[in-house]
Amino acid sequence: MWIGVFPQLSGIGGVQQVSRQMSAVVAEAARERNLTCELFGLNDAYGPGSFQQGQQSYEFTGFARNKASLFLRLLRLAPRIDRLYLGHVNLAPLAWLLRWLRPRIGYWVVAHGVEVWQPLSLLRRFALRGARGIFSVSAATKTSLALAQRVPAANVVVLPPALEPAFARANCDGHLALPHGRFLLTVGRLVASEPGKGVDSVIRVLPDLLKAVPDLFYVIVGEGDLRPELEKLAHESPARDRIVFLGRLTVEQLKYCYSRCDLFVMPSRQEGFGLVFLEAMALGKPVIAGCIGGATEIVKNGITGFLVVPGDLKVLALHLTRLLQDEALRVQMGEAGCKRVAENYSFERYRAKLREILEDAGF
Repeated sequence: MWIGVFPQLSGIGGVQQVSRQMSAVVAEAARERNLTCELFGLNDAYGPGSFQQGQQSYEFTGFARNKASLFLRLLRLAPRIDRLYLGHVNLAPLAWLLRWLRPRIGYWVVAHGVEVWQPLSLLRRFALRGARGIFSVSAATKTSLALAQRVPAANVVVLPPALEPAFARANCDGHLALPHGRFLLTVGRLVASEPGKGVDSVIRVLPDLLKAVPDLFYVIVGEGDLRPELEKLAHESPARDRIVFLGRLTVEQLKYCYSRCDLFVMPSRQEGFGLVFLEAMALGKPVIAGCIGGATEIVKNGITGFLVVPGDLKVLALHLTRLLQDEALRVQMGEAGCKRVAENYSFERYRAKLREILEDAGF
């Protein structure tokens, strides 16, 4: 029996997308081997649920954030479990504890990024070291994880996520009030636990950008407990009437934002990967990202956009101004980015890579 345990299998977000992609492939592989596979979502609404991945629908069970209930369910299933797939390092201790009851259980863990860049608690480090292997979303995260957690690099496999098929298929929904002018776009969670997205940097350079591009706006898509602080910063800016917070959007509305913006900017210092970069590039938009973490593996500096040192406002402003004033360069970089996504980040490519890893590992 194979079990997949993930933070959440419904909803919007990078972790959710990666969880759905892995769940679908694992469930497919189990079915082909005539094995039972159950999928669990810790933070999903309690009870049965389902999600669509590609053309297939997959069922799962939600546990409404009740980790004790989830662990009891795993305990009941323990005598039958052969393989466990855990969608986040915070879930790894569950598998480590289960192995005391069933030592033959093999488990894999997904590392998304910043959560493994610094030393974890002793229990989580032990759990990572006991894993059959670790899937890392980028080479940068693999390197940081191996150093911080003292895990052998050979136990970590780089498996970049794919552009979500649902995003690729979605229509661009124009029923959304966007500025009547040119605009920069940032999409991301605005949470205090991840304050390094660089939204504040873009707000700070906007007044200077307006001198070169008078009709410019800055649109921020995302929600979280950091939003009030960013709104305060925006209100104090001379460009306050050019900054728009849109909160959480549907996939169709989000795709419409990407299609309408002039370029995507998120000079983050903490991206383990950065699925939003894929989304922007898939819509033919040049990207400005931070030169730290997984973004450096997606955005090709000078080809699909620019990489900047997070917090370097002068260089950020220079690159933004250059792109805003050079339409031909925007088009050239946008086309290069779109091609890069199509060739390297399709779900079909992700599926083939994960299946190859599972087969090589005897899974």
